[in-house]
Amino acid sequence: MKKSKLFYASIAIVLLLISSCNKDGKNSVKNIAVIDNNASKAVTVKLKSMEKRAFSIGCHVFSSTTFNAENKAFGYMGCDGIYHIIDLENGTAIKRIPLPETISFAVLDNLRNLLIGHYYVGGSTPYDGTDHILTVNLDNGNIVLNRQFYVGGLWEGTTWFFRDVENEYVLIRRVRAENGWEMIGNELVFINAFTGQIVRTLGLDTDVGNGVYDKRNNRLIGSTYSNETGKNYIVVIDLNTGNTLSRVVAQGLGPHLGGEMDYDTETNSYILVSAENEVLFFDVETGEIKERYQLDFNITSLQFWRSKR
Repeated sequence: MKKSKLFYASIAIVLLLISSCNKDGKNSVKNIAVIDNNASKAVTVKLKSMEKRAFSIGCHVFSSTTFNAENKAFGYMGCDGIYHIIDLENGTAIKRIPLPETISFAVLDNLRNLLIGHYYVGGSTPYDGTDHILTVNLDNGNIVLNRQFYVGGLWEGTTWFFRDVENEYVLIRRVRAENGWEMIGNELVFINAFTGQIVRTLGLDTDVGNGVYDKRNNRLIGSTYSNETGKNYIVVIDLNTGNTLSRVVAQGLGPHLGGEMDYDTETNSYILVSAENEVLFFDVETGEIKERYQLDFNITSLQFWRSKR
């Protein structure tokens, strides 16, 4: 049977609508997991309906949280020396892993099911303490690596991420002048999570904080403030060269929280949290606010994911 041109045109329109819907992320629900800093609770929020679930977690370490969106596993370093992983569907414990040190800047290697973090051992001055990487097998809790990788590092405390294919744990180091106190730049430090060796460093041509890794495009997205203009900017950095690919004004962005950021790949949105605990979705290309969601509690440890409707 012959099919009319109208039939094929209808199919094309349907496919176009499906493609557009996927691009805009309209076929899924936006969620965040955060910690209510006042009540010491892990909280999940469906952003459109603002439906919340909360589970008590007790004392925790800042910048130690991780999240696996596939099984809704939320991890954090407790003040009891244990890395706790809980199910955000019901708040039950999945694993409790004793660690030899208290880690921060925590990330997951989902390819190998590893937890990776940093800890610092103080020296006689702020410039001769030692930085260590700790890698833990989440299947059995065994320590894969516990090794010093730097001396006297001064780390930008709002940017850390992991490149799973390259097996690289990445931090930003503040570069000091020879006088020891003047800051003259920033560089990315790429550390092998199995050996603790520094694979490479990459100088950046701009200041950046609240950085998130865009794996699909091999770029770092972050924010920076200009004293000259009094404005905040969204910057995009090439992870091959360290060069700035784009720099646009983050429209309407005032004071905001450090270390609270994420990225929505489906809509190319850079996510920040204002000082008033409002979750803001910025268009990376234009700097415009696409969406905003006001929370009614003080948050830390933002994690974003999408779920099916």
